[in-house]
Amino acid sequence: MFCPECGKKNEEGAQFCEHCGARIVDDSKVVLPKQPRKPMNKRNKIIITVSALLIVILVIGGIILSENYKPSKVATDYFEALMDDDANRLYNYIDVPENEFTTKKIFTEVVDNKKEDLVNYQVVSEEVSTDGLSAQVKISYTLEGRQTPLTKTIYLVKDKKNKMLIFDNWKISDGSSLVETDYQITVFKDSTLKLEGVLVDEKYKEDSESSRYDTYVIPALFKGDYNAQITLKNGLTMESKIDVSGYSSTINTFELSDKNEKSLEEAITDNINKIYKSAIDKKAFNDIKNDFNYKDADLSDLEDAYNSLSKSVTNNELMSYELTDVEIERLSINDDGNLYVTASLEYKYSVKEYFSEDVVSNSDDDTAYLTFDYNDGFKLVDFTSLATYFSRF
Repeated sequence: MFCPECGKKNEEGAQFCEHCGARIVDDSKVVLPKQPRKPMNKRNKIIITVSALLIVILVIGGIILSENYKPSKVATDYFEALMDDDANRLYNYIDVPENEFTTKKIFTEVVDNKKEDLVNYQVVSEEVSTDGLSAQVKISYTLEGRQTPLTKTIYLVKDKKNKMLIFDNWKISDGSSLVETDYQITVFKDSTLKLEGVLVDEKYKEDSESSRYDTYVIPALFKGDYNAQITLKNGLTMESKIDVSGYSSTINTFELSDKNEKSLEEAITDNINKIYKSAIDKKAFNDIKNDFNYKDADLSDLEDAYNSLSKSVTNNELMSYELTDVEIERLSINDDGNLYVTASLEYKYSVKEYFSEDVVSNSDDDTAYLTFDYNDGFKLVDFTSLATYFSRF
């Protein structure tokens, strides 16, 4: 070891330098005093504590959320909505092709599922495919009034977009049971069609050689009852119901709006009373033609019908006729695109008694068939089965 003063070498273990007498200390045995540990400040303690709590919360929350996104959880939520006939909830689970007719609004309006009185249920099994892209969940359940349990298997597919970026997004794949694909709707030529207020776009119209009908093919429609609105090329708007439960629908019967129906009833009353009065007065059709004429009108059928009725009225010595009630029974469109109306008519009349100048007054009812064009209102263009026999007794 070496002297710290003179630097000369000394024997190992010497306490004093044999050259200069200075005290020699063994560095290996010197114990330095311990430095006191600086206490952690309050701010750092809070940061560490909060960070630890957040980590714990995130781990627990992740576990809970992952349970909520499992196929069995999604399937049971869907099953409960199905049993409760809760259309708002059901729509969130189904996997259907997207278009303007597969929206949540239309789903809640047209789908009519039957509410079940569910007593209890449990998940029997959950099976995920080996590729992890599909799953099936089997549920056993009992309904009120039934002792034997029922089972339902719910099929799911995994969406490519995750929930909250990290959780699997499972969709109910048997939503297809609630949908008709490539559904055909046939309507009158050159008319426009709305379903539940949504216009059916021209892109859905098929090429057709038919001179009377157009056919639309809609890629996906929910099964159910739809309110349909048809506007003919002449501007007349009508309403109908479509039951989407098969392959196609043809709209050839319909209803008018309350306003149009009232207008049609008034047109029937006015036109028939005018026809009978003119026939009783022995007027020729040319004398009354202007009362029925309109732009681009073809009144040839109406003229033939009037001339035939006029002869019968004269032969039966009809004195007066007044229509008292009209009830529209059926509406359809003929090959010319005109409105064909089946109407029940009630009327009162007076007629000469047989072999006498006395007048017999009576009332009766009958069914008539009338054809109307629509040109800024209902225009009579033909009729059949107006009464030509009137009892004289």
